[in-house]
Amino acid sequence: MGIALVPRWRQRGRAEATGTVAAAVPGLPPDHAASLDSTWDDAPAPPSPTIAPADGTAPSLPPLPAGAQEQELVISRGQTLYDALRARGVPHAQIMALVKACRPYRNLTRVHRGDRFRTVVLSDGTLWRLRFDLTDDESYIALQHRDEGGYTVYELTYPVQRNVVGVGGRVGRSLYESLRNHGAPTVLATKLNDILGWDIDFRRDSRPDDTYRILYEEIRRDGRIIRTGSVLAAEYVNRGKVHRAYRYTTRDGDTGYYDPDGHSLAKQLMRAPLEYSRISSSFSLRRFHPVLKKWAPHYGVDYAAPVGTPVWAAGDGVVVEARYSKTNGRYIKIRHTNRSYESYYLHLSRYARGIRRGVRVRQGQVIGYVGATGLATGPHLDFRVRKDGRWVDPRRLDLPAGEPVPAAERNRFLAMIAPYAYALASLPDDCSPVVLRDGPSPLRPPARTDAPAASTPVVLIAACLTR
Repeated sequence: MGIALVPRWRQRGRAEATGTVAAAVPGLPPDHAASLDSTWDDAPAPPSPTIAPADGTAPSLPPLPAGAQEQELVISRGQTLYDALRARGVPHAQIMALVKACRPYRNLTRVHRGDRFRTVVLSDGTLWRLRFDLTDDESYIALQHRDEGGYTVYELTYPVQRNVVGVGGRVGRSLYESLRNHGAPTVLATKLNDILGWDIDFRRDSRPDDTYRILYEEIRRDGRIIRTGSVLAAEYVNRGKVHRAYRYTTRDGDTGYYDPDGHSLAKQLMRAPLEYSRISSSFSLRRFHPVLKKWAPHYGVDYAAPVGTPVWAAGDGVVVEARYSKTNGRYIKIRHTNRSYESYYLHLSRYARGIRRGVRVRQGQVIGYVGATGLATGPHLDFRVRKDGRWVDPRRLDLPAGEPVPAAERNRFLAMIAPYAYALASLPDDCSPVVLRDGPSPLRPPARTDAPAASTPVVLIAACLTR
């Protein structure tokens, strides 16, 4: 029985890779998510995963049974995962249950030479646990055997350290090149455009004598930089005019960027409704699909981020869909207050509490979490926007300004941005990345002789920055 099963897996895998399965569906559009309002690929949603972050705030993986050890399994040439697990004595039924539980994240019937898994196989052949890394350096999936049968899926991230880093310089030929020459992450150029791009056209308005200072999070794992986190504060001087931005989360949990007076720097729709590591795929009328292996339009922007990263509502509106499909995984559709616009959030791991059809949401409100469900090669958000029924590039919208900091929170806002403002002012005019906070240590503005006199209370300067 097991021998006959393997060829069927391979046949199904080849069909999925070449897109022949999708092509057989009548009326399927060339883009796998272009028909988000249809039900052609409706499928029962898989159970929500158990979120077990490394900080211990949620249930963690069960401890290993006495005498059990976790071992590495490396796929050899021509080998299937089924073959490798059967060779270790795992029963056929357990392998089938494992594949079914994992399908929202990865098709385990299609593995390649060199793929690595960590397994715990008990003496009786029970596959007690299997885990594997996702495509980033921070996320992994663990499938834990249940006593009643089947597997529970855990989404986890490795322990990381968050440093606050500052960088400053002169733009020169371009902001991107200046950051690279300073040894800073070049993705900061994109992030700065997300924040200040409504007021500055970085392609047309920037000048060689423009200057910048940026405070951002640097994410490290085992002492190694693995990604760039949030921009916490930024200053950009364009043609002598100073633009400043501060990241702030309201008491209701809504996150956005504001100027020193609390005016929103975002518009009625965000360009990027999450803190991302990089843009892995842009809006395009012709892109090679990494799963379907064919050229097709891509009517959204893919933002790579660790699994479990919060996703915000891009603007005020009403949730009109929150469901699962085989291609898009868990996704959400919002119709915004300006009814010309609709936004879509694809490949989510799960929805935020209370998010369902008919619920009203605010800009910056957490509505879901980054995942890799559906046709996804790794954890990311596929963010899409439609205007009057036509797909538009989310990064090229021109809309009215968003809401300012609530009046009742103004004093809280000023107190929280005070350390950022002091640190920005203390950065040298031209400096490579310098660590201002190491993990949980207090903020340490760099010393400079030309820094303006500090008027910020010392207790605020020494305060730890709030993520």
